[in-house]
Amino acid sequence: MKRTLVSTVLAGSLAGSLMLSFAPGAQASATSQVPAAAASSAAPQEVDIPVTPDGFTAPSVLRAGPVTLRVRSTDPRGAWIGLVRLRPGVPLERYLEDLERAMGDDPVEGGKAVARDAEMLGGAAVAHAPAAVTMKLTPGEYHLIDFRDVGLPDLADRVRPVRALAGHPRTDTADIRPAARITLRDGAFEAPDVLSGPVQVVNRSRQHNEAMLMPVRPGTTLADLDAFFADVDAGRRPSGSPFTGGPTGVVPLSPGRSAVLTTDLPPGEYALVTWVRDLRTGSMFAARGMRMLITVQG
Repeated sequence: MKRTLVSTVLAGSLAGSLMLSFAPGAQASATSQVPAAAASSAAPQEVDIPVTPDGFTAPSVLRAGPVTLRVRSTDPRGAWIGLVRLRPGVPLERYLEDLERAMGDDPVEGGKAVARDAEMLGGAAVAHAPAAVTMKLTPGEYHLIDFRDVGLPDLADRVRPVRALAGHPRTDTADIRPAARITLRDGAFEAPDVLSGPVQVVNRSRQHNEAMLMPVRPGTTLADLDAFFADVDAGRRPSGSPFTGGPTGVVPLSPGRSAVLTTDLPPGEYALVTWVRDLRTGSMFAARGMRMLITVQG
């Protein structure tokens, strides 16, 4: 996501409050059913991450295995908290420099460098309502970063290092039972038309990508979304926005990675979108048809 664009959008027409509401345990359509994971007597660790305009707090040590990051923000800009693991030999400073290029004026080469620098495990994007994302960690060193902070002069000071220690064998699997699945393909989402319950987001594409849910104005069509993202992709300011609130969802995942999103949102119509660019062409995936209109049921 290019920070300058997203900051402009959220500061203007997307500044409305977003309340997500997936009702735990609700059933999805037959095409969206996800087989339940093997049951385990060990629940995921639950980690609270409060975000303010001054930054966020998080533990410096976790136990390897399933971990749930519960993110809430009092920052009017919201928060995009992601967990990354730097590749061997990559210093944090180089990763942050490449991240600023990717979210600034060099999205393609900067994005390629970021993909080389780090593995992205996902995390939670929130507006004014909390959200939780569950993922699995292996032992090692990680970093938590709020991608909304990219471009700030004190970015490095806002990043939080995290060490995942070897856990008890019973924590290697989690009894996570998502009601639906969103699959990220090359240039397309695979998702049900109706969502209810925890949602597993799986990246089956060739590069990192994300899944964001944004409330839309009544009567919004795919053509409205296409027109909006065509303007954004071309560097033009859209004449209007189809969205009535900021994004909540799963921040970028590396290929092969998955995470489970749990949050609360009222019933209604939402757009499932990504702000990530195709690293082969430089175009926004959303401007090339990677978008959907979805109904959320309470």
